[in-house]
Amino acid sequence: MIRKIIAACRVSPVKACSSAVVAAMMLTLPGGPTSATAEETQFIRIATLAPRDSELAKGFIKIDKGLKDATKGAWGVKLYPSGVAGDEVDVIRKMKVGQMDASIITSTGLAQIVRDVNVLNAPGVINSYKQLDAVQGAMQAEWGKSFDSAGFKLLAWGETGQYRWFSKTGITKPSDLKTMRPWIWPASHVMKEIFSTVGANGVPLGLPEVYGALQTGMIDMIIASSLAVVALQWHANLKHVTERTSGVLVGAMIMNKQKWDSLPPEVQKQVQQEVRKATEGDKEETRKSDDRAYASLLKRGYVADKTDTNGEKEYLKMAEDVRKHMVGRIYPAELLTRVMKIASDAK
Repeated sequence: MIRKIIAACRVSPVKACSSAVVAAMMLTLPGGPTSATAEETQFIRIATLAPRDSELAKGFIKIDKGLKDATKGAWGVKLYPSGVAGDEVDVIRKMKVGQMDASIITSTGLAQIVRDVNVLNAPGVINSYKQLDAVQGAMQAEWGKSFDSAGFKLLAWGETGQYRWFSKTGITKPSDLKTMRPWIWPASHVMKEIFSTVGANGVPLGLPEVYGALQTGMIDMIIASSLAVVALQWHANLKHVTERTSGVLVGAMIMNKQKWDSLPPEVQKQVQQEVRKATEGDKEETRKSDDRAYASLLKRGYVADKTDTNGEKEYLKMAEDVRKHMVGRIYPAELLTRVMKIASDAK
């Protein structure tokens, strides 16, 4: 199903990608051979910000059918679309108390569970997909145990393109943000630190509130990927995008650990295999889709803002300051040094 959505993006990038931000991390959940009647069906409750009528939401319905077929009615999916379960922080809270079972969460949300994950978004740490692959591979076991200890099962990593800075007016250097009203996701330690370091007055809003705030002018700058901006329809109210990228928008599918442990062993095995196969198999296509979304924005009149030599120096200094400011409060110095070494060796 992911490949169909991505293929559609090639034909009409803006329209077809309306659910691609999460579809890029879409996961297939197969089941085992257990038989059951309709009354005995057990459900995996999955929350998503994708609209009810989106391709992603329809895809989950197909997964429900496939899961029931594979398990002979023992397991199915119950979907909570359109953000009805709330923002990521709300969904995580509901997962902790057993009101929700699983969700696709960005690294901002993941960091609410395992704070060390913030290191993936710290500016200047991850600068390429190759570096991201190396860091995730090296940290998988360690972070997997941390999520287990926190009561969650980390099923698989996903991603949704490279970070860029989008705005209504041009950005050639970080200090340009001082005259803007950037969006701050309240749960994002990294966003808060970036804007504080730059000296910008950010506007804290939940993700579902961003679209309306862009329309009214409450905010005029965001940090996201091209794929995410197009998927969430934020692009309609912005005009500029930085040519420079600044990391990767990382996410993962997680499940309540108690729910995971309740799955029969054969179902666990198949879920894990299919989840990894889906994410690994579509990783390259997701990255290409982000490139196509960026190219599509430029064709539609977006201005690609270049960073000159002085602007690059300013960015590197800002990134270094942000990383240092978060040491001890957000992640330990040892972790930052270790992850940056892994990333550097992967250049």
